[in-house]
Amino acid sequence: MIASDANDVMPKPPHGCQLYEAWMTSFEQPDASLLVEHMLPSLLRTNHSLSQDLQERNLFFGELGTALERLRDRLTVISSPSLGDRTNARYPWLWRYVSHFSVGSKGRAVQHAKLWAFHWKPADGQAEGNEVLELFVSSTNLTFSAFRNQLQAICKLTIPLADRYSQARQRTWGILIPFLEALGVSAGTVALSRLKPLISLLGRAECPSDITFVASIPGRDSAARQLAKFQPSEIHIVTPTIGEWDQKSVSAWAAEVGVGLDKIHLKWVSEDHPCASSSGWSVSKPTADVLKSSISFERLPSDARFTREHEEGDERWSHAKLYLLRGKKRKLRHLLVTSANWSTSAWGAGFVKPKNFELGVLLETDWTDLEKVGTGFGSGAVCFTSHEDRHKPENTLLQWAEGSWDGKCIKLQARSSDARTPINALVSFADEGEERRIQLVNGTASIRWNNATRTPLTARFAQQGESMEINVLDLRPISEFAKTPLPEVDPADEQNLRLGFLLQRYSGQVVDYELISRLRSKTEPKSDAASSADYTVPTWIEARAAFNLLDTWRKALEDAVADASRHERVRMDGEELQSYFASRDGPGDGLVAEEFGWRLNGEP
Repeated sequence: MIASDANDVMPKPPHGCQLYEAWMTSFEQPDASLLVEHMLPSLLRTNHSLSQDLQERNLFFGELGTALERLRDRLTVISSPSLGDRTNARYPWLWRYVSHFSVGSKGRAVQHAKLWAFHWKPADGQAEGNEVLELFVSSTNLTFSAFRNQLQAICKLTIPLADRYSQARQRTWGILIPFLEALGVSAGTVALSRLKPLISLLGRAECPSDITFVASIPGRDSAARQLAKFQPSEIHIVTPTIGEWDQKSVSAWAAEVGVGLDKIHLKWVSEDHPCASSSGWSVSKPTADVLKSSISFERLPSDARFTREHEEGDERWSHAKLYLLRGKKRKLRHLLVTSANWSTSAWGAGFVKPKNFELGVLLETDWTDLEKVGTGFGSGAVCFTSHEDRHKPENTLLQWAEGSWDGKCIKLQARSSDARTPINALVSFADEGEERRIQLVNGTASIRWNNATRTPLTARFAQQGESMEINVLDLRPISEFAKTPLPEVDPADEQNLRLGFLLQRYSGQVVDYELISRLRSKTEPKSDAASSADYTVPTWIEARAAFNLLDTWRKALEDAVADASRHERVRMDGEELQSYFASRDGPGDGLVAEEFGWRLNGEP
């Protein structure tokens, strides 16, 4: 449950399946390097590695780029806004393919949930493979530090999907549905449209009966009340960050959960605990004093281990947020794996509403380790308290921004708590020397732009010394987006790389440079060692492979008939494949090209 290595939690396609759509949330800004170098290659099951060898590097980015093209508008990341100027990150082109949104379009909000949702479908040409939805709920941000420097708690659900939607099935997911709806509204109109397919998918599967989602939505009722129906007799908590509590708020939270103050067991660290050296663990001294006098404030031993892989000397610190509920009527326990630290911002308390989007999964468990650890802070142990003055996003003016480009016009939007002071925007492009400045009027602005070579990448909004930087959404039609050069590849190789990976998609033959060198030849080269009579079988095999490729494409076109954008993409593939086979003189090539033409014209 607690991940000790990135490979333990890096998602991979189920057998016989390919990624159809993905949604991910993060508190911190998503790290493009993590996605490009690790997560996306794993999700897409690519064949090549990021190497110093130029040819292998071209193959890596060619395969990744062509795969991402097919998933454009289907890869969504939602995070909190990026306050201040971002440092120059690698792979800025990634955000052409992955749509990145931030919350706050309707009011102040913090996106702190960590949800990954992956929709898998049978791979093209695969007879095996079920359509499934995978959900990962955890404490893991989309950053390298989350994987390399921290221990995380994660819950994974794999849900087979029925053929049809049902409202009754959708209702079984409880608070998860309004959580996703509110998250989409907060992140803007485009983000909401991207989340609707996920909400609809939840109507094609029932939530497991032993699973309950627990969520916080900014401005809504306290999420603590969602725990009360489990009638806990006591609750044990370990989280790395403790918010500001006073006697009134902590009493209100306990009452909403339905436990006495002395039945709240908070596991915390002393100054000599390894986690105390991390900037991630924090509680203020005033809050620590309140908690020591009101709840069961217990010292977490330095040698406490919740996973076998977490060995002595391991320098990673725990970023997991765990709440263990012990039932009243019987020895039943529920464990909440969540993104929520113990704070009123995360949970709410009394009249204080939550400020964060948070998400967790509550499941039955026989795990009791969290109950067993913890002793009082005696005279020999000094409670660790932090003195860090954390930046408070509620004190900022700029609260949300968005930029999009449809191939003709760049549209900018921003929301601020100060409507009278001008907001300026600076748009940067793929050509690093290109920039455009403009002032927003009533929170909006637009720039005419139709250059498909120098695509807009980022927009930085500034107001009264504050700034917020966002990635510009690329909303061009599929046919226009296809004109964008592949990222990070040698331009001389791009045409052959595109063709090679198109053939790989429908034939299954892994692309290498030997194959690429043969793509534009009229026929396959013949070995000098063989006589003409020896080519009967190879010729038949070659023709058979071409017709098998056509059959795979035809089935993919039929499967995509209900999805307009996917159907258009597969149809474009067919046009390119028809052109390729028409240019060749090999056995059967003309017939294959002719049949592609029939299928493209709608003939049976």
